[in-house]
Amino acid sequence: MKTNHFNSPVIVPLVKASAQNAVFADGDVLFDWTPFEIPRGTAKLIGASIIIRQNKVLALGGALDLIFVKDTAVSATPTTLGTANSAIASFYREDIIGALPGADADVMGGAGAVSYQSTSSSSGIIFEPETDSGSNVGYDKYHVAGLSNGTVDLRSLVALDNTVDVSGNNGTITTLDGTATNLVFNRGDVLHVQDDIILGEVETNDANDITFKFDGSTSTNHSLGGNHGYIVPADIAAWRIQNGAGAAGDLANNDLVYNVFPIRIILHFEK
Repeated sequence: MKTNHFNSPVIVPLVKASAQNAVFADGDVLFDWTPFEIPRGTAKLIGASIIIRQNKVLALGGALDLIFVKDTAVSATPTTLGTANSAIASFYREDIIGALPGADADVMGGAGAVSYQSTSSSSGIIFEPETDSGSNVGYDKYHVAGLSNGTVDLRSLVALDNTVDVSGNNGTITTLDGTATNLVFNRGDVLHVQDDIILGEVETNDANDITFKFDGSTSTNHSLGGNHGYIVPADIAAWRIQNGAGAAGDLANNDLVYNVFPIRIILHFEK
């Protein structure tokens, strides 16, 4: 019998800046349940490729464990595992399919700004869908969550070098120090500061400057699977107040800057 292989869409979980601003302890929630869809029918998960984009040029320090649940309806969301960068609050589920543990030996990249984790399943995990769970015809929906295996360090070394008056800013932040921004951030990254204040989606950046999008275009993150709900502001006025009508104001000196979508996951299946 012929065996077919396929990959999932790229899954991009949200990891809040405030969660990344401290080292994850072993077993902590790294990211909560993130949905993805695969072609309809039973499939075997044989492995995963994970890209971890760090906010500094330094070793990651640990690996990622992945846990999977099946969906029960198009609109269903599994009960949260708990707050990111904290121990699991609730882990009793009857719909867990299985787990794909990581290890230090699975992680490549050393002390660079990007780490790669390639993990395989020794026996394979069988994905058996609920009826009509996918939001798209011909697809089934599942969720994945991530736990820290070891002490995962996603802390940033890109910092504001002065207070920033958002209400008068032209969409470019030039007062930065620490790690050069072009070593860790790319066009399309969505950046927040450490207390979860939104800066925006990167349009261009070099070693010292970051310019953000505010043209009302569709965020590049909308083409990626997972929690990618950033909406590009329509104009500079909307960019300045994107955190709420009263939020335009100062950002603090030494606030650290974070990419809140630092992880890309591709799952490998066979049918």
